[in-house]
Amino acid sequence: MRVLRIVGIGVGVVMTAICSSARADAQTSAPAGRVFIEAAAVADYDRTDFEPTGPALAGGLGIGTRLGRRDSVRFEFDVPGEHVDRYRQQGLEHRFASKTTAFAFLFGRGFRTDKKVGLVALAGVSALTHRTHVTGFIDFERPDANGSRHLDFDEHDVEQWVALTAGIEAPIAITRHLRVVPQLRTHQVANAELGELFPSGKSAIRPRLSLRWEF
Repeated sequence: MRVLRIVGIGVGVVMTAICSSARADAQTSAPAGRVFIEAAAVADYDRTDFEPTGPALAGGLGIGTRLGRRDSVRFEFDVPGEHVDRYRQQGLEHRFASKTTAFAFLFGRGFRTDKKVGLVALAGVSALTHRTHVTGFIDFERPDANGSRHLDFDEHDVEQWVALTAGIEAPIAITRHLRVVPQLRTHQVANAELGELFPSGKSAIRPRLSLRWEF
């Protein structure tokens, strides 16, 4: 499976990074600057429309700034691939595709800041855009009111959600400016239906592996 191969590559990168960081200069554990940017490979486990939940491969970008030695804020944007469900039987076929992009604002609190492998806890809010696309056909045994025995359908839908987001990451120093960062993000939808707070089941879990450059 493509995602499993990518995860395997990611594990190899992390292990190489840990070994490299152990030989790095001691100054690499200190903050390199106030601003950082990153690009991430993401595995998207979608608990909004699908069972099983995935994963689907996603990509992410982020930019942040340090407020001090421990604290930081950042913006992140994730774009997953589609989760797809197909169903076929005689006279009936449908294809259901779904994906949820996320734009997150997060506050981070660092621990082990004097170590080459740090730890950061994150919390914040996300704006989620949930898109679905349903296509297919139905063949009727008897004609409908218009005399047709065949119906094609092609429907799009877009929903806007707000989610509470939590995460954790472990930046690994490679050089003074470069970090490899294993991460995890969870998005818990807070407004899937009007007037409802924290409805059950609607969430996304996203392991991430990023390369981060600190200025």
